[in-house]
Amino acid sequence: MTPDLRAERVRVTVLSAPLEDTVPMSFASLTDRRLCLVEIDAGGITGIGESWINYPAWAPRERLATLCDGLTPLLVGQDVSDPSRVHNQLTGRLLRLGRQWGAPGPIWQAISAVDLALWDLRGKQVGRSIAELLGTGSLRDRVPAYASGVGPTDAAQLSEAALRAGLTAVKTKIGFGEERDRTTLREARSVLGERPALFADANQAWDLETAKAMAEVLSDYRVDWLEEPLASDELDEFEKLAAVTPIPLATGENLYGVATFDRYVDSAAIHLIQPDLTKSGGFSVGVQVAERARHPPTGVAPHCYGGAVGIAASLQLAAAFPGVRWMELDVRANPLRTDLLTTPLRLESGALVVPEGAGLGIELDRTVTSNYQTHVEERTHHDL
Repeated sequence: MTPDLRAERVRVTVLSAPLEDTVPMSFASLTDRRLCLVEIDAGGITGIGESWINYPAWAPRERLATLCDGLTPLLVGQDVSDPSRVHNQLTGRLLRLGRQWGAPGPIWQAISAVDLALWDLRGKQVGRSIAELLGTGSLRDRVPAYASGVGPTDAAQLSEAALRAGLTAVKTKIGFGEERDRTTLREARSVLGERPALFADANQAWDLETAKAMAEVLSDYRVDWLEEPLASDELDEFEKLAAVTPIPLATGENLYGVATFDRYVDSAAIHLIQPDLTKSGGFSVGVQVAERARHPPTGVAPHCYGGAVGIAASLQLAAAFPGVRWMELDVRANPLRTDLLTTPLRLESGALVVPEGAGLGIELDRTVTSNYQTHVEERTHHDL
């Protein structure tokens, strides 16, 4: 039996690193790299989690309010030794509110950070990695990675950087019109040659008819899989697209709830399912998705377009589940990925190395968090 672990303090910190050049997406532009850290103190231990706040521009203010005013009163003073139990309590209390609000996503994203922090806390309490706690048997110490963030600008240079780093696959950003997309794909493929895999991510840019037409374009450049082609999360649209293209389809970063993930995993239209542990519900949901993806054998490739904490979490999931085929590694500049930890994440021979140690196996560099900190709030039982 694990002894009670009472949450004493919750600290929420927003970090922001301005970019010299904005990163275009099909739906908006990224002007700075951001993440929301959640740290939960209990029993002399601190657990660390991350919540996704890339979009919209006001997401940091919303997340601070949701975490500090919505979740913290449900945590401080409570036994948090069982992350799955706490996860069920939080979703039971807050998802109905999210539906009334018309914004279930921010609720899930806030819960995700808390869940990651509580699993990290639990691992540190018992002196075991999260991968070990998941109890699936043999563990991997590294996971194949692919380069993301390539295009619609600098596709050739970023592809070259990916090859120099030893990566064997590159994912291009498309969804900017056929001419621009062809240029991105052509530049990437010209650098990669025949052997390295080429993926494409449309970031929900197209309707079904446009996606059908663009699938033919992608075939010209031997694209190995296509991520989020449709502006809808409706599964029947994916199934209609899969019926007319041989290109495998990937999606999942904007899905919420285990029941929804189950439907996608069960569909023959989905080749890869992509939960984001900083968005989709943390480990408590990610483990269920990875378990479900074993039968049928749908591949898992976690979405990771945030900071180092989220990547470390995804690596712990991947270490425990061999069905996690790929790790995403953004190759554009992001100090919140490369500089945030006292021991940076390592890439060896095209694979990310799973951090060793209890919990997530990471430690924050407090000088870096101070340099990029824009907002911080904390709550203890005295504040409630």
